[in-house]
Amino acid sequence: KVHGKVVPADGPNFAYTRVEPIGVCGQIIAWNFPIGLTAGKLAPALATGNTLVIKPAEQTPLTALYIAALIKEAGFPPGVVNVVPGYGHTAGAALTEHMDVDKIAFTGSTEVGKLIQIATGKSNMKRVTLETGGKSPLIIFEDADIDEAVAVAHETVFLNQGQTCCASTRLYVQDSIYDQFVHKAVELAQKRVVGDPYAADTQHGPQIDNKQFDRVLELIESGCKEGAKLLVGGKRWGTKGYFIEPTVFGDVSEDMRIGKEEIFGPVQSIFKFKTLEEVIDWCNHTTYGLAAGAFTKDIDRALVLTEALEAGSVWINTFLAFRPQTPFGGYKQSGLGRELGEEGLHEYLEVKTVFNFNMHRNPEIKYTQLFINNEFVNSSGGKQFESKNPTTDEVICKIYEGDKPDIDRAVQAARHAFKYDNTWRTIDASDRGQLLYKLAELVERDCDHLAALESLDTGKHFKQTRKQCLWAVDVLRYYAGWADKIQGNTIPTDGKLMAYTRFAPIGVCGLILPFTVSLYSACLKLSSALTCGNTVVIKPSEHATLSVLHLAKLIKEAGFPPGVVNVVPGFGRTAGAALASHMDVDHISFSGSTEVGKLIQTMAGQSNMKRVTLKLGGNSPLVVCEDADMELAAMHANKSCFENAGQYNCSAGRVYVHEHIYDKFVLRVVELAKNWTIGDPFDERTKHCPQIDANHFNHVMKYIEVGVKEGAHLLAGGKRSRTKGF
Repeated sequence: KVHGKVVPADGPNFAYTRVEPIGVCGQIIAWNFPIGLTAGKLAPALATGNTLVIKPAEQTPLTALYIAALIKEAGFPPGVVNVVPGYGHTAGAALTEHMDVDKIAFTGSTEVGKLIQIATGKSNMKRVTLETGGKSPLIIFEDADIDEAVAVAHETVFLNQGQTCCASTRLYVQDSIYDQFVHKAVELAQKRVVGDPYAADTQHGPQIDNKQFDRVLELIESGCKEGAKLLVGGKRWGTKGYFIEPTVFGDVSEDMRIGKEEIFGPVQSIFKFKTLEEVIDWCNHTTYGLAAGAFTKDIDRALVLTEALEAGSVWINTFLAFRPQTPFGGYKQSGLGRELGEEGLHEYLEVKTVFNFNMHRNPEIKYTQLFINNEFVNSSGGKQFESKNPTTDEVICKIYEGDKPDIDRAVQAARHAFKYDNTWRTIDASDRGQLLYKLAELVERDCDHLAALESLDTGKHFKQTRKQCLWAVDVLRYYAGWADKIQGNTIPTDGKLMAYTRFAPIGVCGLILPFTVSLYSACLKLSSALTCGNTVVIKPSEHATLSVLHLAKLIKEAGFPPGVVNVVPGFGRTAGAALASHMDVDHISFSGSTEVGKLIQTMAGQSNMKRVTLKLGGNSPLVVCEDADMELAAMHANKSCFENAGQYNCSAGRVYVHEHIYDKFVLRVVELAKNWTIGDPFDERTKHCPQIDANHFNHVMKYIEVGVKEGAHLLAGGKRSRTKGF
């Protein structure tokens, strides 16, 4: 059932997607549920055709090694599954940094998860799935079945001695039933049987090791010192091993360490609340977002909670309800990606798009300021930078330069627009789609002006920029149609449980654009983010800003609420870096060089573990077989290499020609190249335009020189063609 899709395409084109295995996957397993976690990672990776290197936790390697024996017995080919026990700082680090590992899946602490994201960014930018820390809230409303709620809250915080990433460690009880609930919770904790894990009546075993044992006791001590009321437990049990009594605290507040830090031990912290609104705020006021739950008989209240709680799993009238078919993963710093369910397969697949072909000069420049909160404003420092015409190397205009304070302003506006009770979050999904449809109409209306601005700014031929502007219209309409079709699934489960998934917007998204297809890239990134309900801060390339600023004007004209879209022109090292490392940005989408992409992924890991989407460098191969239509192949080889002066990340930079037709093919492409007219991007006869700037011009000339020195045969070109421009 793992397959791609046929995608409707315009005209005589045929398009489809293929899903393919990522490759070698490193899987780093936590110690708290070694069998379940190994199976949950191993199964989807193998089902999608990958190979694995598993690094089990140093505390619990025996189960993974036994599973390895079963894998061999089952008949898997050699090398498909490999198990390497060892420590995180040695074996784990080596696996994470390895240049021939294509993906890392990790379960463990947020601290280590960040290190892994940083390491993957610094190495080969491998794909990452992280399931990290949690501080999961469970809310008990006054209409709940109190005995059932007490029992579930007890079991889900003390299960595995509290060593569960989504344990219900923040228990919010409505004030009218607080005393009754606490009394029953203490009674149940006092009855919990501590002892030998192999004894039939034991309910509660030891912590994993002395380090975890000492940490839990230290946090219990901090709870007492900070004013929480210790109601039961709180001490070592027995004299041997790492046993801690089941512990219950009352009168816990948000500012206490036991109220905000992940304890990973048998500590139940009980908070008192009054209203739905305040408890939602408290639940969401955390860097974690792994899971949440509530007990209530009010279906309207339950539906509000499933939308408002910022967590990857929300359980109503149950908790820790896992099934293989339901996806699991976290919001915020509780992880990246999803495991289990169909979504768990996607984490181990690459998507390949296959596309087959079946046999105003001098535009008026109106906008040069930053666009924040639906207004054009000057930058905080008042600085400006020159926008130059690559065709003539002359200054077109000066644009206000954004820096960190301006990014802060834009992010603040986007965050305010994303607030749960603001217009953008409360309008119907179909209304979001209508706004995007309206924007598409306006882009189509101003297509010639937008194309002329981009040609002036980048030197790209007007025919190309106009065609790409129409692509932008298409992509806006495509994602507008998705707005009211983004919906979760109801998932069959066992017994009385009901499970469903909700897709929630990530939050504030930073969009960093390339100079190559600036307007199209802006519309592509923006439309997919907005149709899902996110807000955005766009940092256009300093070489291609004018068309994006005009797009900002159209966004306001279309009727988008203030703060939903913000545009901050500037440089990558200042505005771009500020956006990528911002603690209140939840996602970064970047198109550009692989070198900068690595820096962005590293910044994401060093800051708030934001989601990252990267479209980076390429040196794409084009293979010409001996049975090919020679004329068609030569035409496409030239077009794909020379269009936009070769400044596309998927240009055919490597052309492989079958030896039987090599000489004939080379003669034809040389002939075509010599007829490739160089000139003004607004001249109808022009096919070939300038490089974007002097730096890139010199970079290309250096590579041509290197090619000649290293023995490649220069057949055409290789020199500067004009005295002006690049």
